[in-house]
Amino acid sequence: MPLCYRATIIPLLKRSGLDKEEMKNYCPISNLPFIFKLIEKVLGRRIEEHLEHNDLNDIYQSTYRRGHSTETVLLKVHSDIVESLDEGSMTALIMLDLSAAFDVIDHPILPKRLEISFGIKEKASTWVKLYLVYRTQCVSVANKTSPDVGLLFGVPKGSILGPKNYCMYT
Repeated sequence: MPLCYRATIIPLLKRSGLDKEEMKNYCPISNLPFIFKLIEKVLGRRIEEHLEHNDLNDIYQSTYRRGHSTETVLLKVHSDIVESLDEGSMTALIMLDLSAAFDVIDHPILPKRLEISFGIKEKASTWVKLYLVYRTQCVSVANKTSPDVGLLFGVPKGSILGPKNYCMYT
């Protein structure tokens, strides 16, 4: 059995001034050992190279891509709204808050999605499965740490691969 990817979750208050007794005011940040961050970085670069080389990134995907940012999305949305208004069309903008989005990734589904939709197979697929299956986490608050728990869903906030995996999953 490979080493576990053990994350220590440290709850951080989202903003100063929020009620410290209210759990929803905290953001769970995953701290991983350096070696696992390094493995994630290498795997993430290889996946991104594969996506770019095979033109598999969604054309509207702006986050977690080289040369794209939130500004890219805002410029596109602004441009589309101005163009629609210039044409005399009705325009509506609907925004979603996916605050727990990373928590919904189903571990058995993600590797299948990566293989079927993005052609990520063999060794890379095995690395992603290991990244998900052998992941545990504990919570650390005020120098007290909970027991380790295996994860069945989700990717950790604070990880390198988590955001890209979420985008590819959806």
